[in-house]
Amino acid sequence: MILSDRRPRRMLLPAAGAAAILVFALSGCAASGEPAPSPTNTESLYTAADGAESSANSFFSLLAAGDIAPEFVQVEPEVDLDLEKPLSALLAPEVYAQVQDRPKIQSVDDVAASEDGEDATASVTYELAGEELTETLDLRLIAAHDDKPWDYAIVIPKDEFGIDATGVELLPADTEYRIHGVDVSAAFHEARGWSDNGEVPRIPAFGGTYPLEITVPGDNGFTDTLELQTSTFYGGDGTDGELAALAHAHGF
Repeated sequence: MILSDRRPRRMLLPAAGAAAILVFALSGCAASGEPAPSPTNTESLYTAADGAESSANSFFSLLAAGDIAPEFVQVEPEVDLDLEKPLSALLAPEVYAQVQDRPKIQSVDDVAASEDGEDATASVTYELAGEELTETLDLRLIAAHDDKPWDYAIVIPKDEFGIDATGVELLPADTEYRIHGVDVSAAFHEARGWSDNGEVPRIPAFGGTYPLEITVPGDNGFTDTLELQTSTFYGGDGTDGELAALAHAHGF
């Protein structure tokens, strides 16, 4: 991989129907389900920039620990991170905690907030698979406090979140999928079931390298391992087309 080919610096701009929101609470790592109170009515000991910086650091700390779970993170709209849902299998601690090359934060710089504190931006530099990447994040206020930093959500491109599952529809329905010995077939079977309209949903996953072991049973079957390496902390285009290419290589 070459850093310049990774498009290391990009602005993640929110757009209707085209962005997902990573929501996590800074205080006690507890999800915030309440609407954000108006910042103008809160006499806070912290600035909006303080909250944006703390939120970015806290989120990357969770990624580094492999401890992403529904009580810490939500993706909205249309992406359900409930670990009980099949499509979320790659987010389970027994999977993500074993994934190599998880993002490690190096710095949070150039934090700026709007006058009302509702929106903020921050430049984050982090290591992923031995490479240094810089992302310009767009953040959105989700909860204001008077005694601790405010909580911000990170806005990411929804169509790039997770792993590209295109190609799962080419393989037999009883194909088995494992990552580090953990059966994650449910996620790929769920994606395959949604491919009837010609579009295969991306499988929710955060940054790292996923050694996907694929087993097609039967006399003409095979077992092969596909290394899926994300290009950003939220997935990105690094896995695009990989599964489809493997399916074609095996004659499917």
